[in-house]
Amino acid sequence: MSFFVKNNSRKDNQKGYRVIKTARNLEAINIAIKEGFIPLIKRVEPSKEIQSKYSLFQNKKTNEIELVVDGRAVHRKNNDPNYIKIIDTTFYYPYNFESPFAAYLIPPDLKKGDFVYIEDLIEDLIGFEWNQGVAKRLKACEARWNGKDLEILYNAGKITRIMG
Repeated sequence: MSFFVKNNSRKDNQKGYRVIKTARNLEAINIAIKEGFIPLIKRVEPSKEIQSKYSLFQNKKTNEIELVVDGRAVHRKNNDPNYIKIIDTTFYYPYNFESPFAAYLIPPDLKKGDFVYIEDLIEDLIGFEWNQGVAKRLKACEARWNGKDLEILYNAGKITRIMG
């Protein structure tokens, strides 16, 4: 495993900023240190605002279980005599991370004030909202290095919002 890459861009890194990688376990952090990176270690803390939902129904004829995530479809299944509700609409945190900590891998030549692109955010910031109560994580974001930490350049006004 190596964190040094020749092509340091991603298609969603529109400004072409230097890419900051994230190590999500102790082994990866230590490998990165040996490669010369400075680990900026952060806690992985789930946000209560980020959630998905589901309901489970069983088809009376086939006994198959069906996963339903759209509230309109839940309403239809509730009124369909061919289905039994197994689990009512339930909200949950939909992400699982290997470790309770992770590290942004800071290149040793990164200068104070440099803008970067973090391709795997550790922080739980909302990137997508659905008016039915679902919110998903923002996967990547621009940031500025202040010499000690990455200042995430998050704009809540740019969240993708879906109605329906």
